[in-house]
Amino acid sequence: MKQIKTKKLTITLATSSDLPALEEIENECDAYFRFDPPFAAEYNRSLRECLAIGDMIPGVSGENYKRENYHLYCIWKDNVLIGWISFYLGYQQKDVVYLSVLYIKEANRKSGLGAEILAALTQKWTAAGFRTIRLHCSLRNATGLRFWVKNGFDRIIDVECTGDLYPENVGGIELMKTIV
Repeated sequence: MKQIKTKKLTITLATSSDLPALEEIENECDAYFRFDPPFAAEYNRSLRECLAIGDMIPGVSGENYKRENYHLYCIWKDNVLIGWISFYLGYQQKDVVYLSVLYIKEANRKSGLGAEILAALTQKWTAAGFRTIRLHCSLRNATGLRFWVKNGFDRIIDVECTGDLYPENVGGIELMKTIV
């Protein structure tokens, strides 16, 4: 699956030639996600690293980690790069997709594009035999949590936190959506 067309978007497999434009968006993304204190450095891979080695951390992600199961895609609207999505196929079980990141530039949000992307990929993943999609979201990311729940991620798998959500603490929730 190198390219996916939706009604408004083209989603293409990222290449090294996409990195300059992706890194510009990554700067916006870094600013956007300042609501959580920095996690350990090994959990924050750059897009350059993700493209080269993936973003799932061997040993943390499990011994079954395979680089070829990690995918990073560019999201284009009218031939302009507006975001990216990355995911891991066969996460912990062969029929599970782990959605690492879906980031759309702020100027393109709240227009149904995120739901359109998820619908297109879910259709591809279902046809390929995947049964569930999992993801992690910061407990402080109310906009993100609302988006994910609205799009069917309504089962809580895990809640991680380093205490109550005082400024120095972090917390996240792992959500799941059944697609078959």
